[in-house]
Amino acid sequence: MSVQWALPMLDSLLPSDLMARLQSTAVDPYYVYPETGNHMPFYHGGTGELLKNIPLVKMLRVSRRKFRALCAEGIDIQYDKVFDSASFSADGTNVTAHFSDGFTATGTVLVGADGARSRVRSSLLGAAGEADIIPFGGLNFHVSYGDAQKALFVRKYLTPIQAIGVHPDGYWLWISVQDVPHPDDPASWTFQLQTTWRTDASSTAAVTSMAAHKARAQTFAEPFRSANVWVPDSTPLHENKISVWMPVAMDTRDGRACVVGDAAHPMPFQRGQGLNHGIADAVALTRELLDYSQGRKTRLEGISAYQEEMVKRAGEEVRVGMENTEMLHDWDKVTKSPFFVRGGDKNQ
Repeated sequence: MSVQWALPMLDSLLPSDLMARLQSTAVDPYYVYPETGNHMPFYHGGTGELLKNIPLVKMLRVSRRKFRALCAEGIDIQYDKVFDSASFSADGTNVTAHFSDGFTATGTVLVGADGARSRVRSSLLGAAGEADIIPFGGLNFHVSYGDAQKALFVRKYLTPIQAIGVHPDGYWLWISVQDVPHPDDPASWTFQLQTTWRTDASSTAAVTSMAAHKARAQTFAEPFRSANVWVPDSTPLHENKISVWMPVAMDTRDGRACVVGDAAHPMPFQRGQGLNHGIADAVALTRELLDYSQGRKTRLEGISAYQEEMVKRAGEEVRVGMENTEMLHDWDKVTKSPFFVRGGDKNQ
C-alpha cells in the first residue's frame, strides 16, 4: 500500500517510538524516498515505450502486514471476532457491539473499520450499505523468482519500487517490490504483480489458469512480459474484485456510530488513494473525539462534523477513482485519466 499525501499525518497519529520505526514497514526498508524528485514510470504495455514519469510526492510504500503490526503494538486486539449487530441504549449514552460467538463490547462510540464489505456499515444502513462490484478485476499475486538475474532485470524498470503499464488491449499492468529481506541478495526479493481488465460481458479475458495468464503475458512488453512469464507455475492465482461504495451521511445514532477507511469509502485501487483517505479519516475522527472528550463539542456535533468532512473528501475520490479506472482500461482515454494527468495527488 502507498502512503502519499497522508504521510505527514502519521506523525499526529503514531507515538514517537513507533513513528521512528515507520521505515521498517516499507516493502524495501533499505530504500528511503528522497524529499523531492520522486516519480513512477508509466509504460506503453504493448511496446515498452515510456509514456510519462508520473510525479510523486515524498511517499512510502508499506507492507500491509508490517504496517498493521507496527500500528497494533500496545493495543489489546481481540482477533477472530465476527461483528453481528449493534444495540443502542435507550438513554442515548452507550452502544454495544454483538459478535457471532456471543462476545459483546460496550462503549460510547462504535467505529466500523472493518473493510470494504463492512458488516458495521450494513448493520447501520441495511441494503443501502452494501458495496457494489464494478466490472473490472483481474489477478494479484506475489512472486519470488529465486534468481538474482531475473529479479535485477525486473527491478531495473522500477524507480525503484514500482512501475505501471497500460496495454492497448485493455489491460492495466502493475509491478512493485513487495519484500527485500536481504538487499544484497536479489534472489530473495519478492515482487507484487497485478493485471486488471474489464470483466463484464464485453470482455474476452477470463481468469482461467496460470497457463492462460502466461499466454496473455506474451503480448506484453518488458518488463511486464518476463515478470509474468517467469512466475513459477505453482504460484497461487488470486482474483481481484473491486468493491466501491459512495459514502453518505448516515444516521449516527446520536453520535454513537460511524465508519472509517474502506468501511466508509471502498474505492478502486488504481490511483492508490485508499490508505491515504483512511489515514485522513483517523486524523479527522481523532480531532473530533478529542473535542468531545474535552467538552468543546457534544458527541453528536463531533461525529457529525467528522462525517461531513469525510463524505465530501472521500466521496470525491470514489468518484474520481471510478472515472480513473474506467479510463485506464480504455486506450483512447488513458492519457486523459486522472492518474496519468495528476498522479496520486489529493483532490482539492
